[in-house]
Amino acid sequence: MARPPRTPSLPPRLRVLIAARCVNRLGGFSMAFLGVLLVRELGAGAAETALALTCFGVATIPSRIVGGHLADAWGHRSTMLLGLAGCAAAQLVIAAAPTLAWALLGAVLLGLAYEVVEPPTQALVSDLVPEHSRAFAYSALNASLAVAGVLAGLVAAAVSGLGLRWLFVVDAATCLACAAVVAHRIPRSTGASSPPREATDVGVTPARARWVAALTDRRLRPVVAFGTVAATVTMVVVFGVPLLVEQRGLSPAVTGWVLAAGAAAGVPGAWLAAALRRRTDDAGVLLVGEMVASAGLATIALAGHPVALAAGLVAFDVGSLLVIATTMARAGTLAPDGSRGTYLAVLGLTWGLATSVAPAILATLGTAYGPGAPFGAAAMALLGTALVRAGQRPRLRRRTSLGGLPPAYERDGSTT
Repeated sequence: MARPPRTPSLPPRLRVLIAARCVNRLGGFSMAFLGVLLVRELGAGAAETALALTCFGVATIPSRIVGGHLADAWGHRSTMLLGLAGCAAAQLVIAAAPTLAWALLGAVLLGLAYEVVEPPTQALVSDLVPEHSRAFAYSALNASLAVAGVLAGLVAAAVSGLGLRWLFVVDAATCLACAAVVAHRIPRSTGASSPPREATDVGVTPARARWVAALTDRRLRPVVAFGTVAATVTMVVVFGVPLLVEQRGLSPAVTGWVLAAGAAAGVPGAWLAAALRRRTDDAGVLLVGEMVASAGLATIALAGHPVALAAGLVAFDVGSLLVIATTMARAGTLAPDGSRGTYLAVLGLTWGLATSVAPAILATLGTAYGPGAPFGAAAMALLGTALVRAGQRPRLRRRTSLGGLPPAYERDGSTT
């Protein structure tokens, strides 16, 4: 198994992209407080809050599709600017919402814009670095966002004292600031427009050809399947931790401090990812990530004190960094030139699904079994994927040694 001899460097355009997204991340705490805002300031019940969060999640599905299509058709910069401007406008609608109906409208509008920026960001990372460096580049992006998330948690702790609506105002401002950096520092690009050859032979449009190729790529299916579990678990944490703090009678500022502690885990998480990749393949990195994240979720489920809650979130964030970065790198590597935005959008649809079902999981399990139950269930789900992956590794190694896997699999000995 060939590995790069040294830690790869990041190209200048990627550094600019990371800096822009870090600016955006400084305000990226507001969605975690949407449920609390609906309950505290607009008098929503559990069912109404779950409905609003579910509507947001459902709206992110076409958002990701649009982002993937436009990334390959319009180019990275134009698509990112559209998504960032749309997010800012929707955040301001939520901040100014006088009634629950207006907040619901804002949540839907936010969902429609929320994921547009992700496919061009992820596709640009894959376009800027060679294959052997992509997992490192995604880890660097996620770790940098985690560092910015530490400051975001501190900002959330401070701003929440002024009122929850101000969180959405600050988030809108950071979206516009990120858009300004992208507009001035990311060059225009047309994205890729060449469809896969197999699809052009049947006379379909380039956009449809890219989607057909991605949706029918059997190598991408296990990546999406495992990614769906990881995304759902992550959204349970994103939506569930602020509600858990609220249900236990703690101040919203506690959520900010806890989120800051979890975000700080991105730095050791990136170091751990780099160390693991020097010793094992992608499947091994994913396995370790799932085990660590499962332990963190179990700790959150049982936590009765903010310190224990922060410790659980740190473990979860370290594990999820390993899983998410490796999964994105795998999808970007599988994609042919000109289709990375689409391939990563297909993977990203798992986040729309996860955001849609996570509120129902929280409401159903939390009501029936207590506030810690959703996190316990998430831990078992992630542990289940780890056990499946561990069971697959000997079989995959045997098939690789017998020459039974195509070259894309032989590079890392993993289906994911």
